[in-house]
Amino acid sequence: MNRTYGPFPRLLRLPRIVQRFFVRHSLFVIRCSLFIVHCSLFIPLHAQVPKGVFLTDTIEIGKPFQYSLSIRHRPGVDVLFPDTARHFPPFLVRDVSFFSTKTDARGSLDSSVYTLVSFETGPTQTLRVPVLLLRTPTDSTVVFSNTDTIRLRERIQTMRPDTLRLSTNTTVVSLRQQMNYPLLMTILAGICLLAGVLLLFFGRSIRTRIRRYQLYRQYLDFQRAFTRLTRGIGPETAHEDAGRAVVIWKKYMERLERKPFTSLTTREIVESVQDIRLADALKEIDGVIYGSVYSDQTQKSLRILNEVADDAYRRSSVQLQEVSQKERL
Repeated sequence: MNRTYGPFPRLLRLPRIVQRFFVRHSLFVIRCSLFIVHCSLFIPLHAQVPKGVFLTDTIEIGKPFQYSLSIRHRPGVDVLFPDTARHFPPFLVRDVSFFSTKTDARGSLDSSVYTLVSFETGPTQTLRVPVLLLRTPTDSTVVFSNTDTIRLRERIQTMRPDTLRLSTNTTVVSLRQQMNYPLLMTILAGICLLAGVLLLFFGRSIRTRIRRYQLYRQYLDFQRAFTRLTRGIGPETAHEDAGRAVVIWKKYMERLERKPFTSLTTREIVESVQDIRLADALKEIDGVIYGSVYSDQTQKSLRILNEVADDAYRRSSVQLQEVSQKERL
């Protein structure tokens, strides 16, 4: 006898428990079937597989070769190809050639050709790269290309099989480290003797060069600090920057001239240095520091201080050189 159970006729050949499930859950089964059909319709639109192909079968180490990557997609989808710095190991990307998008009845086609180079020594090497599909700024999908394989062409071929065999019964003997004290003492004595000879014949010259180098380093440090404070000086910060610049200048002159410039008054400094330009320059800077009176002469006065320090440095360097020459005579 034939029976019909709802939308599923002729289920008599199935087991009874399966027949009862289909009868009681017929609506659920229909919904699941429709959902599966609906998903199958959209899979080709979102899960396109990019096609990656090596354009040659074999490669050589260090020589460029080409790899083609293409993907077909819907016209409304934006495509981002893989990053050449991160997604092509173990290969290095030398160049990339992109081609314009072609659209026909089957969809849009984007493609590019990469010039690669490899330094790996493996007999076979594979590559699989990701491609990003952007439908909207917040909806994106990453799909991977197929895995393609390329072989390494060996340039050096062995004419005969390797006949070397490693020994398997070798015992390791540990050796105790020993210090060669006679050699060490000989080296130290030679170094001391050489240093003594150098100091005996060239000691004064070496000390003079070291002193001149120290003067040069101090001069460079002063120039950096003084220029940093005076280069961008303006009416708003003139009293602070000028005051700091004068302090740096006095300390530097104190080291060169061996006089207490930091505790001397402006008049005493002028008498000590004996530069006719210095009096007006210090007066102008004192007006900026204590009266906040900034003018066009402020920069000129600061340059005069820098020139006075430069002259003092050159005099000290020349004096050291003259003293060294007199000592040699």
